[in-house]
Amino acid sequence: MRQSLSENPVSMSRPATRQRGSGASALWAAFVLSAVLAAAAIADQAAIHALRDYSTDMYARYDVPANSGALYAILYTAAVVGALSWLPAVIGAHKGRRWAPAAATVAAVIAAGLALLMFTTAEYGEMLFPPVWGVLALLPALAGVLGVVLLFRRK
Repeated sequence: MRQSLSENPVSMSRPATRQRGSGASALWAAFVLSAVLAAAAIADQAAIHALRDYSTDMYARYDVPANSGALYAILYTAAVVGALSWLPAVIGAHKGRRWAPAAATVAAVIAAGLALLMFTTAEYGEMLFPPVWGVLALLPALAGVLGVVLLFRRK
């Protein structure tokens, strides 16, 4: 009996490892999606200029000069803060640390708050960011919530 238990420990621990791997993968996706937000902002600022045009049109109605650089700075800050908040959660989940679900929960709350910022920030009664930026900011939060659920189910 002792020999049979020692020969087959992998099959007993496999579901937990798979769930931990799934949770870590979802958190990794959240980290990557935060980087996608930064990449989209870089591409928009360098070539597309959609946010610049949007802010110029919005402020032109009020005869106020637009400062799209500040909007891009907010996007970059949100992307960096989001990515940095996911890193401890990803590392902890990958290593199977007990605190990983808590770290992932904090990161998901931060990501959701950043997305809420993109969706609700207004000036002169106009939305400061087009909805696409809110959606891009929301994607890491959604992936992170999935990761949190998978990490808590592991317990």
